[in-house]
Amino acid sequence: MCPLYGRRFRHHDRLLRQTLFLGAFLLRNRIRFAFFLSCALFVAGTLLAQKKSPPKDSPNLLLPPSEDVLRAWNDVGGKLIDMAQDFPENKYDFKVQKDQRTFAENILHVSGGMFQAASAVKGTKIGPAFDELQGPSRANYKTKADVVKLIKDAVAAGAAVIKTQGDAGLNKPVLSPFTADAVRTSTLWWTLIEETGEHYGQLVVYYRANNMVPPASR
Repeated sequence: MCPLYGRRFRHHDRLLRQTLFLGAFLLRNRIRFAFFLSCALFVAGTLLAQKKSPPKDSPNLLLPPSEDVLRAWNDVGGKLIDMAQDFPENKYDFKVQKDQRTFAENILHVSGGMFQAASAVKGTKIGPAFDELQGPSRANYKTKADVVKLIKDAVAAGAAVIKTQGDAGLNKPVLSPFTADAVRTSTLWWTLIEETGEHYGQLVVYYRANNMVPPASR
């Protein structure tokens, strides 16, 4: 072999080995860099999530008291609104037993109670005039549209008072329109929410007796 050619060959071979070594070095470091970057991002994300999420026993997880009441009020009231809108008008005077209220009368009864409670808490009359012992009369709310509007207005009226009164309003004394006892406002709201839930359960029976599925169960 020519000495000049041999030197060139060894030179190119050395350059090739150096290039391959450098490439392997850069590849290993790139993988390491990507690995460490992924770890760093994971740790940072975890710390950020821990910072944003309060501990399980933190009071920050709880809704303000008035929002708690408002959510429950709108939930059960919304179920009755859905029923009133969904139940066939030709079955509005249906009842399971002869001594029970009809479907429409149940909705009217709950609506009246909601208006009475909202009026007592606000301190002024809210809603249409009706006999507070008997509640809104079916004779005055003859159509499905009339009944639906009344329950919608009643739920909205109560929600507006709860929002306006806020947390501070829940501890104020109020004369219950149902027992004439002085109670906390929060007690009056929760009592009515519970009673509304009982009427909802009764109307579920009316649905089932007609081989129908209540809107909330679909």
